[in-house]
Amino acid sequence: MKRADPPFRIALVDDHPVMLDGYRNMLAGEMDFAVCATASNAAEAMSMAERTEPDLVITDITLPGRSGLDLIKDLTAWQPDLRILVISMHDEALWAERCLKAGAKGYVMKESDRATMLAAIRQVLDGGIYLSPRLAARVISAFASARPRGSETSPLEKLSDREFEVFRLFGEGQTAKEIAARLNLSPKTVAVHRDHIKEKMGYQTSAEMIREAVRWVQVNG
Repeated sequence: MKRADPPFRIALVDDHPVMLDGYRNMLAGEMDFAVCATASNAAEAMSMAERTEPDLVITDITLPGRSGLDLIKDLTAWQPDLRILVISMHDEALWAERCLKAGAKGYVMKESDRATMLAAIRQVLDGGIYLSPRLAARVISAFASARPRGSETSPLEKLSDREFEVFRLFGEGQTAKEIAARLNLSPKTVAVHRDHIKEKMGYQTSAEMIREAVRWVQVNG
């Protein structure tokens, strides 16, 4: 995607109207930004992107139906050079790397101030990658130490993106049937993911896995 000229067209994806209004108000004060469309789920976002061809998509991770992580992969498959920025309440230490690998160009916590969010938007629009100083230091440290694959610091890093999503949803109290419906999977596929999670995380039973998932969600959100 070639460098666009301002005002840059920005599409917003979040299932909370209050957040969408907040982003609109923030961007309205910037002469070089224009909100071209909004969406509340991944399906709407794909249709919106194809229709409006934004310069930047800002999305949350947690969306109804397909997740923001799935949306990032879908958008990147459709338009590999599309600039995508994630603004989410979820801990960047757990999610940012997965989002970047999926195709996003930056990750900002929702608790960040207005100046930080605007700086992230401008950096991504300028072709860069935005990470918080804390996370950037962690990435540089990991690169410098050349940590071999398979030596993850957290057992959760062993999980695939889909397994990680299933683990989180179990932690939110959803049943296998509910998870299957939300992720558009068959119950059998969810059961396979559950078994892989148990194996990778060292859990002996499904009950133990679910108990630990609930505990993890309570701590990490």
